Amino acid sequence: MKNPGVISRWNDDKGFGFIRPTAGGDEVFLHISAFRGDRRPQTGDQVSFIVGKDTQGRLRAEKAHLDSLTIDEPSVHHEPRREGQAVRNPRVKFAIFLALCTLPTLGSLRLLVAGLSVWPLLIYPVASLLTFALYWDDKRSATRGSWRTSESMLHLFELLGGWPGALIAQQKFRHKTRKVSFQVPFWLIVLAHQAFWVLMAISLWGGR
Repeated sequence: MKNPGVISRWNDDKGFGFIRPTAGGDEVFLHISAFRGDRRPQTGDQVSFIVGKDTQGRLRAEKAHLDSLTIDEPSVHHEPRREGQAVRNPRVKFAIFLALCTLPTLGSLRLLVAGLSVWPLLIYPVASLLTFALYWDDKRSATRGSWRTSESMLHLFELLGGWPGALIAQQKFRHKTRKVSFQVPFWLIVLAHQAFWVLMAISLWGGR
């Protein structure tokens, strides 16, 4: 049975909010993945929805849509197109990823060949796999409305060498890509790693 309500709170950066049922009662959690329509929801929108429950028994909306739309409208859980948003061409993204990985990879190989350290060559892939897993878990938790991984934890693993895995996860899961307050420290971490390997290259070259 569909129920009418009003979106009382909506956080578009995180993709979730709450519906206040017209009939009264507790507010119902709404995630963007459960919303259908030709645009993203906004605070104050009149909606219809089916009441469901998550794995912990908490109320959540299912098959929600604007009252002016039918329930068969396409899903809008994808990120909306916005001018100035990140590059969408997969080949360009792959080229950027390879370019960012070039210095760390060459630097790590140079340290290995010189017999100085094998650790960078091991740390980057391991940290990237762990960071990718954290992003996957956080995205799944956001969809289910359950406990989230803190942004500070994600940034810590990125700083420890997991930023390549984070970059892949962001694009694959479309997660954290639009939140400026998250992207700024992320790219500062990436730039810090690039600067480190530039200085390392200068040091190794000067020591030849």
